[in-house]
Amino acid sequence: MRRLWYYYIYLLVVWGGFRFWGRLSEVVEELWFKPLLWLVPLFWWNLALKEQLVMFGRKWGSSIGWGVGVGVFYYLLIRGWSLQGDWGSNVLLIAAATAVTEEITFSGFVAGYLERRRRGWVGNFLIVGLMVAIIRLPVWLAVYKLGLSEVTGAWFLAGASGAINAWIRVKTGNVTGSILARMGMNLAVLG
Repeated sequence: MRRLWYYYIYLLVVWGGFRFWGRLSEVVEELWFKPLLWLVPLFWWNLALKEQLVMFGRKWGSSIGWGVGVGVFYYLLIRGWSLQGDWGSNVLLIAAATAVTEEITFSGFVAGYLERRRRGWVGNFLIVGLMVAIIRLPVWLAVYKLGLSEVTGAWFLAGASGAINAWIRVKTGNVTGSILARMGMNLAVLG
C-alpha cells in the first residue's frame, strides 16, 4: 500500500505543481504532459507487479453499457437537456484525453489494486473517490480560482463520480465504462 501512497503524493506534488506554475495551453497540458506524468510511472509500476493488473479485461458490453448510461446521467445532471456549447475538436480532445488518463489511473489501476488487496470492501470506492477529489484541488484553486462554495460542490461531485466510476470498473473488470462515463462528465463541464 505504501507504493500507492507514494505514487499519489507524486501526482499531487508534480501535477499540482505543474498546473500551479506551468501556464501552457490546456490542450498541451492535457494531451501531452498529463499522460506522460501520470501514466508512464503507473505502467512501470504495473510491469513491476508480480501479477499485473488487467484494466481492459472482460465484460466489454456490460462496461460500455454502464459507461454510456452513467455518462448520460452525469451530462444530464450537470447540463440538463442543453446541447448548446463549444463542441470544437479541442474540447473533444481534452475531454477524451483527460478521461483516458484519469480513469486508467484511478478506476483502472488504483481501484483494481485496492480490490486485489481487499476484495469487496466498500471503503475501496471511498478511497478512490477521495483521491479523485483531492487531486483536483490545485487546479480548482490555482488555475480556475474557485471560491469555497464552488470548490465544495465540485469536490463532492468529483468524489462521487470517482467512486461510481471505480464501481463500474470493479463490477465489469474493464475500465472502458469508466472512461465513457467520465467523457460524459467532461463534455458537460467543458462543452
